[in-house]
Amino acid sequence: MSLFVWLQFALVCTIGAMSPGPSLAVVIRNNINYNRLSGIMTSIGHGLGIGVYATLAVLGLGFLLQTNQTLFLLIQILGLIFLFFLGLLFIFQKQSKEKINSDQNQLNSFLQGFLVAIINPKIMIWFTAIYSQFISIEASASFNLILILTASSIDAIWYIIVSIIITGYGVKSFLIDKKTLIQKITGSILLIISLSLLYNIINQ
Repeated sequence: MSLFVWLQFALVCTIGAMSPGPSLAVVIRNNINYNRLSGIMTSIGHGLGIGVYATLAVLGLGFLLQTNQTLFLLIQILGLIFLFFLGLLFIFQKQSKEKINSDQNQLNSFLQGFLVAIINPKIMIWFTAIYSQFISIEASASFNLILILTASSIDAIWYIIVSIIITGYGVKSFLIDKKTLIQKITGSILLIISLSLLYNIINQ
């Protein structure tokens, strides 16, 4: 892989990671509700989820999604259902003043990050439309491995940076004061995204 091609691919991955959506909402929420480590675990889980998508794309399943509309539609529906119920959870979850076991928080955060990446129609569409432009059947194993590691690493690093900024001096204190409001806004965003995806599916 030439440096120019890698830079092109890295730029596409960076733009994809930085685009606002359910993933960013969940990372922000976990940073505020728990701690920086929880946000970082969410980021790592999300990066690994992206790595799974990248691996599937390399194996040719991205092309399968493009050609099999039924499978593509099924994954879209599963994704919007997941986002919808996650949004409801965020809106109606009661805030507890009791300290929750930190290990449980980290595991939950990791799984949330991973699942948001795996069952997110926005990411699936992005991968099938953009990522597939960089892969080919003739590509070597090392080329494909670089693509997978690049996509996964850039995504995780971006959200780790977000976690560090959010939990920085003075920022988290302000956000904690508005924690309940932010949690409800985050849940509302997820609901709006899921309903908009449903609207798009119905009108296709």
